[in-house]
Amino acid sequence: MKYLCLVYLDEEHWSACPDRDCLAFARDLAGSGRLLAAEPLHPTHTATTVRVRDGKATFYDGPFSETKELLAGFYLIDARDLNEALTIAARIPPARYGSIEVRPVRELDAAGYQSFTPAAVAPSSALTRAPQLLNKP
Repeated sequence: MKYLCLVYLDEEHWSACPDRDCLAFARDLAGSGRLLAAEPLHPTHTATTVRVRDGKATFYDGPFSETKELLAGFYLIDARDLNEALTIAARIPPARYGSIEVRPVRELDAAGYQSFTPAAVAPSSALTRAPQLLNKP
């Protein structure tokens, strides 16, 4: 089963965990066949929040909500069950400085559903127009 391990850090500890530690962990996890994807994120001051109401998109600088811990990255893993996912999450290096939220990935309740991978998803007009939509006025 797939689990998403969301890495949360406060601003004080954003860079506390060396990248080399995260890379070594990701390589080890990939070697075990459990890592599906992992990426660090830039700090929240680089974020833009998009809200659509009544068909109109509004863009806001930064994250939408004010929180103490901020989303810093993620690991998408394949684990036998929640216990194994939690065991893996406890080994994620930034857990020493922040927290890891572990959530099961659900499947869409739609006929013909497959996981959203580049090979499984055909380009749509919305996806090909995305770069144009991101140009803020």
